Amino acid sequence: MSDIDTTKVWLANFTTSAEATKQGKELFNWLGFSAHYQIARLAIGRSLGEPDFPKAAPDAKGITIKGNLLFGEEQQGALLWLGLLVENINQHSPNKTINLETLQHAVRDHWQRGIFLLQQDWDIAGDYNKFVELLITRRASLPSEADYLATNDKVKSQQDKLSSGAVALNLGQDKDSGEVMNWVINGQGYSPNVAIMGQAGSGKTRMMLKLLTQLRELTGVPVLLIDAGKDELAERPELANALGAKVLKIPSQPIPLDIFAGSTVSADEARDVTMAFRESLDKSLAKGLTDNQKMRVLDALKPLFAKRKNITMQDIKQAIERHYEDNNIKTDRVVTIPNELCQYTLFEPTLSPADFFSQSWILTFGGAPAESRRLTMFLLFDALHRYLQTLPESPMDENNHRAVRMAVAVDEARPLLDAKHDGLSKMVRLHRSHGLTVFMASQSPDDYAGQTDDYMEQIGLPICFKTNATSTTVLNNMFKAKPNFSSLEAGTCLTVIENSTRKVQAF
Repeated sequence: MSDIDTTKVWLANFTTSAEATKQGKELFNWLGFSAHYQIARLAIGRSLGEPDFPKAAPDAKGITIKGNLLFGEEQQGALLWLGLLVENINQHSPNKTINLETLQHAVRDHWQRGIFLLQQDWDIAGDYNKFVELLITRRASLPSEADYLATNDKVKSQQDKLSSGAVALNLGQDKDSGEVMNWVINGQGYSPNVAIMGQAGSGKTRMMLKLLTQLRELTGVPVLLIDAGKDELAERPELANALGAKVLKIPSQPIPLDIFAGSTVSADEARDVTMAFRESLDKSLAKGLTDNQKMRVLDALKPLFAKRKNITMQDIKQAIERHYEDNNIKTDRVVTIPNELCQYTLFEPTLSPADFFSQSWILTFGGAPAESRRLTMFLLFDALHRYLQTLPESPMDENNHRAVRMAVAVDEARPLLDAKHDGLSKMVRLHRSHGLTVFMASQSPDDYAGQTDDYMEQIGLPICFKTNATSTTVLNNMFKAKPNFSSLEAGTCLTVIENSTRKVQAF
C-alpha cells in the first residue's frame, strides 16, 4: 500500500549516515564526480541490486540532498527511481504502508549500504576502468548461463584437443621378475581412480607425484593437486613446473574461483547450490548443524543464491545475519560460524569454473584451521561437480580408451574420507565418463573404513606401501586377499593389476 505525493518527494530532504557521507566523499573524489547526487544515485542503485533489504543506517547525520536533485526531474527518470524503491520495499515488507517517511528511511539505508558496497568493488578493481567494468559485468543482475556453463569457445577448443588412446603409467618393476609394470589409466572395464596408502616415509606421496607428472607429460591435462594436511608441496618449484601449476597457500592466498557460479540461472539451480552449501558447512564442522539450523541456512541463503552473482563468504555472513534479525531468531552457531570463517578470505570470485578448472593448481592448507580447511575443499569439490555436469562426455577410441580430461589429486586425504562428504564421492563415482581421474593418498587403508562397497569398487588401482593397517574388510575388498603390508621395505608397494596382486619396486 502506497501513500506518496510526488510533489512532496521532490521538495523533501533525503540523507544518509555520517560514516557513509565520509566514505562517499572519498569515492566522489576518486571517480571525479561533479555533484554529490551522482555518488548517491550510484550507491542507491548498487544496493538495490542486492537480494535483501539493507540494515538500518546507524544515524541520519550525513549530507542532505533535495528529492528533485537526488532523483532528477520526472522526464529524467525520477519516477523510475521511485518505482524501484517502492517495489523494493513492497518485496521485503509487503504489509508496510509506504509514505514519505518510509521512502526517506529506505533511501537512507540503501545509500548507506551502497556506499560501502561500492568501496568493496573499488578495492577489488584497483582502478577506474576495472571498477566500471566490474559494475557493468560482475554486478549485473540478469542471470546468464554463459557465466558457468562449459559452452564457451575455450572449453570447446579444449574438447577438440582431447585425444583418446591408451595412457600407460609406469609404476616401477615387478619385485620378483623385474618386469616393467605399467597400468593403463583409461582402460576398459575398470575405474581410472587411484588410492595410494602407506605410513609416513613409505613413499606414498612420492608415488602419487610420480604418476601425476607422467600423466601430465603424456596428456597435458590440467591437474588439481590438493595438500590437505601441510604446505610441503608448495615448496617444490620443480613439481609446479612439471605440472604447469600455479601454487596457492590457503588461507593466506584465496582461491580465485567463482565458487557458486550458475546459481542465478534458475530457481532449481539456486536451490541445489544452497543445499550443497548447507551440507558442506554441516560436514565441515566438528559438531554438525541441527535440523532447525539446516533449515535456517536454507531459508537465509536461497534468495541470495537466486539473485546474486560473484558471491563471497562475506555475502553469506550478511544474508544469514539479516535473516536472523528479520525473523527475530536468537543468535546461534549458524550466525557465529560464518563470522569465524570470514576471518579468512577463502575464495575470490575472479575466475569462472571453466577458466579455473582448465588450469593446473597446487593448493596447500597447512595454515588453515580445520573447519575452514574442510569447508574450502568441500565447496571446491561441489563447484567441480557442477562444472563437470555441464561438459560433454570425453571421446573414446575404437578400443574404448576414454580420453582423460582432468586429474584431481588429494594428499593426506584422511580428513575428507573421515567427513564422508559426498563431494569427493561424486568425483570418484560419477565423472569417469567426463574424463576425470582421481588420486587419493592417505596413511592407511583404515582411512577408507566406513565407505560403501560401491565407493571402493570405483578404485581402479589400489597401491599400498608399508603400513600396520588392521582394516581387513577394506584390504580384502581392494586386494582380494590378506597380504602382509607391515613387512614391505621403503619404496616397495603391493598393487592389483588385472586381478593379480603384484609386488612392485617403485623407487
